Amino acid sequence: MPDFKLKRESLNTITDVEIAFGTTKLLPPFDAVPDEFKRGNDYTKLLDRLFADQPPPEGEIVFREGFDDADAPALLNRVVRAHLRSFEPKHEHKIAGLGYLISQVCEVRLT
Repeated sequence: MPDFKLKRESLNTITDVEIAFGTTKLLPPFDAVPDEFKRGNDYTKLLDRLFADQPPPEGEIVFREGFDDADAPALLNRVVRAHLRSFEPKHEHKIAGLGYLISQVCEVRLT
C-alpha cells in the first residue's frame, strides 16, 4: 500500500480555478486509502452529504495538531470543494480518498 501523508502547507495550494473546475491533485491514490474509508465511516458520511449539497450531519470536528491554526478550516473547505467538483476519479475513489485526506487534518465525530 503506498504511503499518503498530507502536509499542512498542501492546504494552501488550491487555486480559485481549481475550485471552479475541480482537481485531484491532493487526492490520495485509491490503493493508499485504508479499507475503513472504502467501506464508509463518519468522514465519508460527511462527504456524501456535502457531495449531495445537503447540510452536514450533526457532530463535532476537531483539528489535529499542526492543522489547528485559524486558517485551516477555510483552507480545508477549499480543498474539499475543489476535489468534489472534479470529474476525474470514480465517485468511490473521490469520497474514500477525501475522507482519508480529511482524517489527516481533523477528527470528525458525528452524533
